Amino acid sequence: MKLKATSLLLLMCVDIIILTSNEAGAIPSCCLNVSKNIPQDILRAVTKYEMQSKAGRCEIDALILHARNKKKLICAHPRLLKIMKRLKKNHKPKLA
Repeated sequence: MKLKATSLLLLMCVDIIILTSNEAGAIPSCCLNVSKNIPQDILRAVTKYEMQSKAGRCEIDALILHARNKKKLICAHPRLLKIMKRLKKNHKPKLA
């Protein structure tokens, strides 16, 4: 009887860990809509980007942008990746 109670308690702990982890059971943070018009200065300020795929947990394809001096992430249309890369490549820093 003691073994059954211990097994049940262990099983409950494992379930709680799985349900509260980011990998399984948690609600993913997804872009719900995307912007097609993002100013060039913001695209140049992007430090990191991620691709969101509708083949995964989220419902739409999106380009998630992390920009300097922006606390919120920017959800952009995936086609903006080419434009952003071209802007960053052609941008020459201003001399002080």
